[in-house]
Amino acid sequence: MYGGPQTISGSIIHILCRYPILVVPIALGLIFGIPNLSQVAEDSLPSSMITFAFDDGYFSTYEKAFPILEKYTFPATVFVISSVIGEPGHMTAEQILELADKGWEIGSHTETHSDLTQLTDEQLKHELVNSKQHLEELGLIVKNFASPYGKYDERVIKMIAKYYDSHRTAWPDGLNDLPLDNLNRYYLKSVSVEARTTIEEVKEWVIKAKNEGKWLILLFHRIDETGDYNWTSRDFEEIVKFVHEEKFKGVSIKEMR
Repeated sequence: MYGGPQTISGSIIHILCRYPILVVPIALGLIFGIPNLSQVAEDSLPSSMITFAFDDGYFSTYEKAFPILEKYTFPATVFVISSVIGEPGHMTAEQILELADKGWEIGSHTETHSDLTQLTDEQLKHELVNSKQHLEELGLIVKNFASPYGKYDERVIKMIAKYYDSHRTAWPDGLNDLPLDNLNRYYLKSVSVEARTTIEEVKEWVIKAKNEGKWLILLFHRIDETGDYNWTSRDFEEIVKFVHEEKFKGVSIKEMR
């Protein structure tokens, strides 16, 4: 039996302002007295999202990271330097295609890994177009791009936008607001995980993304190798397991268009 008007809590008003798509179901709940209304609204909120991204196309991405992400059913995005495919220490075309077949996204990281801000317009176009064409000739669909060394300027962004749907930066570290708009999709923020980065620091970013309802892109390079951009597979799996336990939705960058 209908018991008359119900008090609308401040939290529900906040939800209505932030997510207007929930107005109708909440209104019906108030009218017909649906129990646990606030719980229904909270459950309808978008999940925090995470993308595991890898730059350069190192073999360790396939050998080390891929099995761990498969274990926890997370996809990933790998940005490949097209001219080094099949070179020592890098993935072969067959391995890249296997990742794509398993739900990974393959993005472009240029043809030769040059500093794009130092190129002429013609050289810049060559790096963007040739890398995309090379990957697409393998049978891949290539929509997204990441600048080498994280270096770009407005001229570079303008050229990228002619050929790609998005551009991922490398620093400064940051989270991405949702939903995306046409401007910030060419300035996608990431958190670069380097040899000096601790597990605790990465977990702090994960919790921050969860608390704020944002999209976290974790950027890796080498796994179980050497150098400033290397991370161990043991630490990598600990983070993947932690993200899984925190019930993040794993997405590739192409899913966020």
